[in-house]
Amino acid sequence: MKIAIAGSGALGSGFGAKLFQHGYDVTLIDNWEPQVTTIQQDGLHIDINGEAHHFRLPMYRLTEIPKATSYDIVFLFPKSMQLEEVLSHIQPHLHDKIVRGVTTWTAGIDQPGHTHLMGQGPVEIGCLVPEGKESVDIIVNLLQNAELKGVKSEHLHQSIWKKICVNGTANSLCTILECNLAALNNSDDAKNLIYKITQEIVHVATVDDVHLNVDEIFDYLIALNDKVGPHYPSMYQDLIKDNRTTEIDYINGAVSKLGKENHIATPVNDFVTNLVHAKENQRGAQ
Repeated sequence: MKIAIAGSGALGSGFGAKLFQHGYDVTLIDNWEPQVTTIQQDGLHIDINGEAHHFRLPMYRLTEIPKATSYDIVFLFPKSMQLEEVLSHIQPHLHDKIVRGVTTWTAGIDQPGHTHLMGQGPVEIGCLVPEGKESVDIIVNLLQNAELKGVKSEHLHQSIWKKICVNGTANSLCTILECNLAALNNSDDAKNLIYKITQEIVHVATVDDVHLNVDEIFDYLIALNDKVGPHYPSMYQDLIKDNRTTEIDYINGAVSKLGKENHIATPVNDFVTNLVHAKENQRGAQ
């Protein structure tokens, strides 16, 4: 079984490493030149829950995938703003069944070619259409075999909105405040912002027929921050560490957009989105 990881940054390379570690034929694909060059020359150095590993995996630039190559499974891990470009290059190598997933694994890039993966999962997998149920079973079994804790989900849409609450609080606030997750929990003011952002997201989610409990989600977010306290979220890594533009328009900005379209006020998400963009402009992020 040939597997490709399209978008082999922090989380993508982490999943690729776990699959490779358990005997699967894995190829990494990315377009960030420092990551591609380093892994091609020296392999992937990755810390998985405190254990150091060094794997020699094939690595291709997005534009240099061999034309004749076909993959049985392609995992898509690109940044949201890069998804269309990645799909255009990977499409000739894709099969026609698509499943979607959401996870609580956390990951980071310490420097090009050196990453870390933290947590215990799970990875919830669900189908977009009934015809995809067989593919869901295949992916879940694959992830279980690689100790990535794959589980079949009948409520994936709800879990996705729950993950939006995670990203909408942790990513944006850690980037604005330039801190890790533990520091958020050490500030009553930051926790108040976590609650207000979550409150707005939960309200907007009702438009999508998803109904979450604000207090339960807030408690979950605080517990999650405690669990992976030293971690710096991906948006922090992109902007503060690597001076790259962020996914804010696809997280808090998307909540604001959907709120406006449905006459739901989202002032805190609006402000957070503007503040991250101001920080991008101030730093000249690329």
